[in-house]
Amino acid sequence: MSSDINIGQLLIKDKVITQEQLDHAIAYQSKAGGLIEMILVNQGLLTPQNLAKYRRIIEDREKAAGIKKEPAKKLRLGEILIAANEITQEQLDAALKYQQEKGVKIGIAFLDLGFIQRTTLVRFLTKQSQMVIDSANLMNYEATDMVSEAEKK
Repeated sequence: MSSDINIGQLLIKDKVITQEQLDHAIAYQSKAGGLIEMILVNQGLLTPQNLAKYRRIIEDREKAAGIKKEPAKKLRLGEILIAANEITQEQLDAALKYQQEKGVKIGIAFLDLGFIQRTTLVRFLTKQSQMVIDSANLMNYEATDMVSEAEKK
């Protein structure tokens, strides 16, 4: 077994996606950046539930192979929005600067700067909360706070 377990190849092996779909997602990733799994989810090729399932499979295989990895990091809202073509890298950079200056959450910065609509923010915060980051952290609870803030705007 390879020391690097690739989610794309595992999805192909299990006939969840085709090689052509993976190649298309990789081409998109090379242009827009982001995580391949997020791109597959945003393209409707992988459900959040399947993503969670395959992440657990990979984690189990890595443990069995003695591969030690740092815990997965939280998927950031800006990365998700870029992968979905909702914002550009330049808009993310501007929102991060605004966030730092104003002391607001990033979703509120996107709204205040007019980069996305409130409905888009709520939709992607919901999507973010459905993404399984690792087996110990099934939900991103910060998203709930941001949804509440966004609904006040």
